[in-house]
Amino acid sequence: MNGMNDSEINYFLFRWRRAISERFSSLGLEIQPTEIRGGEPGIEADLAVPIFRLAKKGGVQPETLAREIVRQIDLSQTGLRTATALKGYVNLQFDPQFFARQVFNDYFGTTAPITDNPNELYGSFKIGVNKTIVIDYSSPNIAKPFSVGHLRSTIIGQALYNIFKFLGYQIIGDNHLGDWGTQFGKLLCAFELWGEPEKLKLNPTGHLLELYIRFHETTKQDKSLKAKAREWFHRLETGDDIARSRWQQFVQLSCKEFERIYQLLGIEFDVTLGESFYVDRLTSVIERAFARGIARMEKPPAMLTDDEEEILGEQEPVVLIPLEKFGISVPLILQKSDGTSLYATREIATAEYRIEKWQPEKILYVVGNEQTLYFRQFSAALKLFGYDTPCIHITFGLVLLPEGKLSTRAGRIILLEELIKEAIERASAIVADRELPAEEKAEIARKVGIGAIKYADLAQNRIKDVIFDWNRMLALDGDSGPYLQYAYTRIRSIIRKSGITDFTGADPTLLVTPEEQTLLRDLAWFPDAVLSAARHYEPHRITNHIYRLARNFSVFYDRIPVLGSETQQLKLTRLALISMTGTVIKTGLRLLGIEVMERM
Repeated sequence: MNGMNDSEINYFLFRWRRAISERFSSLGLEIQPTEIRGGEPGIEADLAVPIFRLAKKGGVQPETLAREIVRQIDLSQTGLRTATALKGYVNLQFDPQFFARQVFNDYFGTTAPITDNPNELYGSFKIGVNKTIVIDYSSPNIAKPFSVGHLRSTIIGQALYNIFKFLGYQIIGDNHLGDWGTQFGKLLCAFELWGEPEKLKLNPTGHLLELYIRFHETTKQDKSLKAKAREWFHRLETGDDIARSRWQQFVQLSCKEFERIYQLLGIEFDVTLGESFYVDRLTSVIERAFARGIARMEKPPAMLTDDEEEILGEQEPVVLIPLEKFGISVPLILQKSDGTSLYATREIATAEYRIEKWQPEKILYVVGNEQTLYFRQFSAALKLFGYDTPCIHITFGLVLLPEGKLSTRAGRIILLEELIKEAIERASAIVADRELPAEEKAEIARKVGIGAIKYADLAQNRIKDVIFDWNRMLALDGDSGPYLQYAYTRIRSIIRKSGITDFTGADPTLLVTPEEQTLLRDLAWFPDAVLSAARHYEPHRITNHIYRLARNFSVFYDRIPVLGSETQQLKLTRLALISMTGTVIKTGLRLLGIEVMERM
């Protein structure tokens, strides 16, 4: 992706950035098309070329070099109107009429009729054709309720899925369920001691959570329970009938609950496989690690965390892979002293399966920042196994409560289903007084509530921690999902009121006011926002762009008459402009997994 050739992209601004790059090259100055950005607010420029790197390389002041470049730019026989030097940038402004024609041509095509039929492919590319990406996201742990802590991986992963699919890639969305491991030894032990079958049927993950918390509280006084939990996991991994039967019940009941949450959120996967699916491959992983000379058996390192000590038990020899050659001092442990596997073993087996089955260009793992060291270890170990497929850790910050980190053990969680229901209830207030059928009101409330939750997360840079705040997450105005949904419905209402769906006769060269040109500029840069979101794995680049578009539409509509335009041709043209605006807002929201409605 990062090595992609922009020459494959034929949108107007991409063509011009390539042309400007070539023009600079003819002057002996190397500037990449991706370095050329949009003009800053308040500066009359459609494109801005930063000169700082070139000036430093040439040993001159940026402003001096910028003025010299402007002096040499030939504006004749181009669509450019002005070229100016300002604060180390070469700012370029197109002729407004030329610019408007180019944007309309990108959206409608040069020969297609101008109609209200939405071009929902505007902003897309076909750069991913015949290429596959596997995205590992959501991946909840069996026997634990869905909390807001699962929200980020789920919706960030789905947004990346949508974005890359929009770019033409074959995407495999893989929900890698946590259905194996030491925690199941704890649950099996706890259920044997305190489990109630009837409570399990009525509230599966709720009862299992109670048992999990009780286990950890009890181990503070009774240390022997840890050994009993390890014994139960050993029974599970070696095929004990009782352990397997109870574990299967936990898995089936949990998956049923998860599916209900996914349906509410509109989340879909191509593949849902648990860690247990790969258990039959684990022996081979260990054998090949020894055969390749990358593993050895020795006592685990002294720098174990409390969790690792609990998982490994006594300081007996384990199977591990040293990673010093990659600059990683902590080895990756593959097998415990009792012969049972660890998460890393199952992760390597999973990656091998994905590579063999789908031959992906890369695998994306949408997992929190706290797993950064582990993914460095995992990626390094996979290279030692002979695999070159990039495994990219898409990090994101934690969801925090005011009193600290979410913790299943400590019982500090907010159930995701409760959050969703609360969001929908609050959204219902928006349409309570609308004269709409009850079913339509309920559907609007669902879309607004879910949209508010998703947008509140995706609008932020994913690497930052999010302090959970009900009011902020469910805000239904300002920079929010509902604000954008409302902007879309407002545009659709204007077009319905006009009674016009055929904009034949529209003339984009009439769109010369600052407000019209601002909307055109936002539309022109939308494909770049999509591509940038994919290149950096950052959906917030799309949220930022469509929020600015919606805000600028509001300014435009307050200042510029549409239905009351001076001439029919200008009216048609402005209706075409806002139709384009509505479609781009809808497309951007769709890429984020947020639905729109025709009225609200």
